[in-house]
Amino acid sequence: MQLSSAAFSKAKQTLADMFGGVSSAPRQGWNLAARDIRIEYVHTKMGLFWAFIEPLAIAGVFIALRSSGSLEVSGLNMPFSLFAVSGILIWQTFFDGMMMSLTSLQRASGLIGNYAMPPESLMMAMVFRSLFLLCMRVPIVLGLAAAQGLLEWQNALLFIAMSPICALGGVAVGLFFAPFTLVSGDLKLAVGVIARPMLYLSGAVFPLTGGLAIFKHGNPVALTIEELRFCLLSPSLSHILPLFYVALGIMALFCVSWFAYHRTMRAYV
Repeated sequence: MQLSSAAFSKAKQTLADMFGGVSSAPRQGWNLAARDIRIEYVHTKMGLFWAFIEPLAIAGVFIALRSSGSLEVSGLNMPFSLFAVSGILIWQTFFDGMMMSLTSLQRASGLIGNYAMPPESLMMAMVFRSLFLLCMRVPIVLGLAAAQGLLEWQNALLFIAMSPICALGGVAVGLFFAPFTLVSGDLKLAVGVIARPMLYLSGAVFPLTGGLAIFKHGNPVALTIEELRFCLLSPSLSHILPLFYVALGIMALFCVSWFAYHRTMRAYV
């Protein structure tokens, strides 16, 4: 009885500490994310343009392949170049957010110990950095769709509104696994090794047909990629609702991850 009472008291104290850190988290998180971005590009002549180069290069490769007829897939409701570019950039945003959050404990000790920064500020910094990467990639997808005469302004707004799901989902998954990296250093490498092949099993590059269709079931990443494509070209309520369900799942996972991440940071970092 005393043990359960102590556990309840500790959980209650943790929740109070969590919500206490929320008030300063957006401002500190924004400052931390902005500092990291500046450090990354401060010694380059082209600055933030480098953030556009990778998605531009990906788009250029698939446009060239489509123009030459070297790579084309039938049965799609859009040109294969748009299909592949949109899928890869959505997936990459999810993956980058996940890995950024997964490795965040490596830098947490100095930040939290030296600057009296709550764990929530570091979490918000990862959210802002993931959204920054998304902002570099969404214009490429919209520009490619517009160049092919497939974009309507209302669809573009819907795509912009829904696309943060992939960024926030990656951060939530990374936060969930981050505490376990303190137990096993192999986890970070294992997640990266497993996640990269999933690029091709989530419908990002090629459609999941035949036997591969099994990877659509219970795969929120594949569902998000597919429904965001529909939002871009031919949205309907049947495509928007699944994204709301995914968003609710992300919110639930984020709450669980937040609690575990906060406890881990306070206890071990």
